[in-house]
Amino acid sequence: MATETYEAIIKIPMGKKPCTFTIDRKGDGTFEGEFTVLGSTAPIHNGKIDDDGNYSCDCAITTFLGTMESVAEGRIHDGLIDGVAKARIGVLPMKSKELW
Repeated sequence: MATETYEAIIKIPMGKKPCTFTIDRKGDGTFEGEFTVLGSTAPIHNGKIDDDGNYSCDCAITTFLGTMESVAEGRIHDGLIDGVAKARIGVLPMKSKELW
């Protein structure tokens, strides 16, 4: 299947920052991908997505804020992403620009 890239905004304690969520669906309800924010990119693990676009995955990313493990969940629909990342610094909303 084709690679899907979603440009989004994530709200972290420093404010809203641009991010990118890229996935490769495997056709069996799973996906692999990458998450990029604050100049750092990390692989996505344990990606699951259903036919309605509801997803969940794990990611550990290292930025100048340190290394953070997170669990992301939300929904991809109509070419947009709407979700949250749950990390040690809180629940961080992550949405396509059009949804803010």
